[in-house]
Amino acid sequence: FYRFLSLIYDDFINPLHWTEDMRDESLSIAQLEGPRNKNPVVVDVGAGTGFTTQGILEYINAENITMLDQSPHQLAQAKKKPELAPCKMIEGDAEDLPFETDSCHRYVSAGSSEYWPEPQRGVAEAYRVLKRGGVAT
Repeated sequence: FYRFLSLIYDDFINPLHWTEDMRDESLSIAQLEGPRNKNPVVVDVGAGTGFTTQGILEYINAENITMLDQSPHQLAQAKKKPELAPCKMIEGDAEDLPFETDSCHRYVSAGSSEYWPEPQRGVAEAYRVLKRGGVAT
């Protein structure tokens, strides 16, 4: 599915459903500005081509961001974006995150939970990987 869709995703699909203004408003609840830790670890689950990650970059150093997506084709498109190059990119499952418990300060997932077979597992995983006081959006 994404083998073909990822080729046109940023130009034709995303603009119909997810604008920069929508992204920025959504990210405002993630409390990315001034987290207590000077080097917060952020995971973007369902990162796709990196559109949401580009918004996270306004607040967080790319080296502290991990992008996770189940589609290698979507991540391949993200890898073409120079500003995302320093981000770690991982192919993986939102319902079985490949991260240690209590390993991140912020968990962001925008526009992917509707594709999860068992969304409650994905939510449980989000809170498993968050450090105490972390924020999931």
